[in-house]
Amino acid sequence: MDAFSLFADAPAKRARVVVTAVTLLLTTGVSPLAAQRGVPRTSVPSPDAEVYLVPLTLRGDTVRAGVPANLTRRAGYDNQPMFSRDNRAIFYTSNRGDGQSDIYRLDLSSGLSLPVQRTTPESEYSAAPILGDTGAVAVIRVEADSTQRLWRLPLGGGAPSVLLPDLKPVGYFAQPDDSTWVTFVLGSPATLQLARTSRSGTAAPAMTLAREIGRSLHRIPGTRLVSFVQKGAQPWRVMQLDVSTGRIEALVALPEGTEDVAWVDSTTLLTGSNTKLLQWSRGSGEARTAWREVGDFGFAHLTRISRLSVSANRQWLAMVAEATPRSAAAASTSAAARFVDRIDTARVRRGIGILAADSMEGRLTGSPGMERAAKWLEQQYREVGLVPAGDSGSYRQHIPLRQAQAMPGGRGGTAPVESWAAWNALPVEQRLLTQNIAGMIRGSDPTLRDEVVLVTAHYDHIGIGRAVDGDSINNGADDDASGNIALLEIARALRNGPRPKRTILFMSITGEERGGIGTRWYLQHPLLPLERTVVDLNIEMIAHPDSLAGGFGRAWLTGYERSTLGDLLADNGIPLMPDPRPGQSFFTRSDNAAFARIGIPAHSLSSFNTVTPYHHPKDEPATVDVAHMAQVISATTKAVRLLADGDKPTWHPGGKPEARAAGR
Repeated sequence: MDAFSLFADAPAKRARVVVTAVTLLLTTGVSPLAAQRGVPRTSVPSPDAEVYLVPLTLRGDTVRAGVPANLTRRAGYDNQPMFSRDNRAIFYTSNRGDGQSDIYRLDLSSGLSLPVQRTTPESEYSAAPILGDTGAVAVIRVEADSTQRLWRLPLGGGAPSVLLPDLKPVGYFAQPDDSTWVTFVLGSPATLQLARTSRSGTAAPAMTLAREIGRSLHRIPGTRLVSFVQKGAQPWRVMQLDVSTGRIEALVALPEGTEDVAWVDSTTLLTGSNTKLLQWSRGSGEARTAWREVGDFGFAHLTRISRLSVSANRQWLAMVAEATPRSAAAASTSAAARFVDRIDTARVRRGIGILAADSMEGRLTGSPGMERAAKWLEQQYREVGLVPAGDSGSYRQHIPLRQAQAMPGGRGGTAPVESWAAWNALPVEQRLLTQNIAGMIRGSDPTLRDEVVLVTAHYDHIGIGRAVDGDSINNGADDDASGNIALLEIARALRNGPRPKRTILFMSITGEERGGIGTRWYLQHPLLPLERTVVDLNIEMIAHPDSLAGGFGRAWLTGYERSTLGDLLADNGIPLMPDPRPGQSFFTRSDNAAFARIGIPAHSLSSFNTVTPYHHPKDEPATVDVAHMAQVISATTKAVRLLADGDKPTWHPGGKPEARAAGR
């Protein structure tokens, strides 16, 4: 086909293509149509490369990156991530050891990773959403006879169909509009070819626009432009193609050894160089020196960053990297670490049956049922032998409240009051009280005893609501009576074993379900110095096993990758893994988040599986897996011992969350 026939609607367009090609040759030394020697120098990915998820924050033209979380964590080929158009999932290519490569969809909220289709004997690669088609993804399909073509793969089942029948072998592609495809066609050299499809599904012959190109093809967000990498002469360059005119222009030289890029928006480009994530912005120049560092992820035990994808909402980066071996911390050999804690399952069952009983009326903050729960917890703290850490030598840290509009579907509403003076100024009938319950074990080490390990769980729930099968009480057995029973059992075990070196403050927190009332008050009126608090381990919903965490007796840690805490515990045999559902943002959804925002390494330990009842009358004591819960409590007791006697957790670069703006 004539090289200009796709742009034949105007002679001027033909002229622009010729001028562009000449300009490109003069300015870069690379001719897009000149035959180059050799084959594409596309690096072969490690079979053990992993897919990582990185939070992104944009401030003007500056990109800030959070801490990478490993999403795949398994031996085998996992590669080529691409976000779904709704930002809720990642499509990626996976080979599970049987020689078959399929497209998997990882749901970021549920944590489930399932094949879109199993298509034996064909294999699929490089999935991407199709513009104007929500029911399928485009893929490169290796057919039974080894032909590689661009196919449509339905998401809900149904037969795949070829999109460009005559174009082969296709390796990669980008789609600038709903009828145009820009493709990487394998060969010596690899070529950039443009093809169009009609509404009837027929495809016009493809046109070659450049040779010796790289695999990284991307639609530039919000435009009909496509970027590609021009290889051949050094340095390799990111180029821009206008599919409306055929105009090609150079944007920036790539750092040596890199070839994969991704656009954050129409002006900002990311690439990876070994352990570093780099950013380039339009207007900052075309030289290699125009790239600036966003972050160095060497601390996350990864290298050779490649295959980048940015979500459409610009909140996430998916990337491929090779996991590097991590030197495990030396396991503690102290007497405390060797101590075996035996958790009484009968006592666990009895305790959760009391705290989540109907008589507690769902423990709504400020309610009579909540007051009954507070009195019972006080009694338990006393029986365990904790030193009172609340106001005036008591276990209570009193917090002022006022009456407010009732919760939807429930009864009784409360709101925080900023000070006791403001509370005293309220009409008497509007004054309410709530309280944190706090007790401690004083540290034994002369050097460490003034440092504080905080162990927390919220004991409020959502009260009485709409009836389900005649039951209107939201008992909150899992959420979070289970966490409070854990606090009591951990405290009892520590009291019966070797005395911890650091002081441990146990606190049952009020008002988590009402926006963090108890935590906010504590941060404004700390019972022990915040500057001496080295960690907060928050226990949230451990009443049921989670298959994604490994099932019975195992748990996960929110924000595992943000600090050294997760690896510190795992290295000492705690059966703990990273939160398998990053799309749920569990790290910011419990009391730990407020402590983290002021700089204290703070995480929630949980085994919530997103399947068992949540904020529902069926979250009752009878549903609790007591044996699982006791196993998690035993492991968490060992974790608290390690935190009390061992190294202090520290934030990884980018791991500490930003403080909230005033008034939020």
